[in-house]
Amino acid sequence: MKIRKELIAGYTRLLTMGRAVNAPDPMSDLAQFDADIRSMHKRAYKEGNLDWLRLALDSLIARPAGRISQFAGQQYPFDDAELQALFRRAYGMIWPDQPLSEPGDEADLDFVEMSAEDWDAFTGNAS
Repeated sequence: MKIRKELIAGYTRLLTMGRAVNAPDPMSDLAQFDADIRSMHKRAYKEGNLDWLRLALDSLIARPAGRISQFAGQQYPFDDAELQALFRRAYGMIWPDQPLSEPGDEADLDFVEMSAEDWDAFTGNAS
């Protein structure tokens, strides 16, 4: 299934380019990202995209290879394992009662470039 890459990148940038990446060693304590995770959650909820964000994070966590690095941001040199750990923490905070998919059981998402208008038409949210 296609999903708008920029939609998900807009949310994950709140983590990968947020306040926590300014710490001397951001990955030394993932709790440093909690405020950024709450901001991401609040924004996705407000914009009505929480289900899309959950689906995307779940898919990226379960099958990161070749896909997760496109959401690394540009401020801190996250590697795939660090992004997976960060997204796993965010998922656990936002959806504590929702289990993650096992590798191979995740939604088969294709993160594609598409305009907001095309995304709205694709999802049936066109006005």
